[in-house]
Amino acid sequence: KDFSRFSRRNSLGLLELETLRDAGIRIISIGDNIDYPTRDDWMLIQFKFLMNEMPVTDTSKKIKQMIDNRQKNGQWICAVPYGYRIINTKEMTYEIDPPAAEVVREVFRLYNLGWGYKKIANHLTDSGVPTPRANEIAQKEAEGKATKLTARNEWSIITVQAILKNDFYIGTLRQGKYTRAKINGKDIKRNDDEHIVIENHHQAVIDYRTFAITRALREKRSRSNYRGVKINDN
Repeated sequence: KDFSRFSRRNSLGLLELETLRDAGIRIISIGDNIDYPTRDDWMLIQFKFLMNEMPVTDTSKKIKQMIDNRQKNGQWICAVPYGYRIINTKEMTYEIDPPAAEVVREVFRLYNLGWGYKKIANHLTDSGVPTPRANEIAQKEAEGKATKLTARNEWSIITVQAILKNDFYIGTLRQGKYTRAKINGKDIKRNDDEHIVIENHHQAVIDYRTFAITRALREKRSRSNYRGVKINDN
């Protein structure tokens, strides 16, 4: 159809086209009005790729700036954590989901009593508590929305860990935890002091004292149980 659909990256797209060119393949791009080598030369193809990449880069910068502005203004732009539910998708407003919030409180309570991640996960599974994904599917179905999401019945250790370390539950809005150096690059984790943090932003599920105890216990157990040298973040 056109070169912008062939590749979003100038260098990679030209590399692939060079392979086709060297193999004697005819290259036609309808939208760009290119027919090589029947009518056009290679320099025109290079120019078209350069022109295609410019608006993509410009759009990426605008979107990134828009997201940064929304985050600094305290607007939540992602799916809310388990324990909350979206009440207006356009304005991204949310409220506490009482049944799920009670499960979150139970997770914190059990951990502060000395339970481990796996024991808590097994307890929730055995008790028939829906997983966060299953809870999300049930909410969509209750609203009459079709969804292709699937969920397992078993709670995982990772899910329990994610709940226990998320300060969203004490009313803190923390965004900008990752960034990208390039349009198609990988996410880069930012340091805590680079995050966009707004405290007392929304209604809390967990009080600060409970969360502080949990954080201290997690740090203590991590130091006491780990015997190697940590090289990479999980």
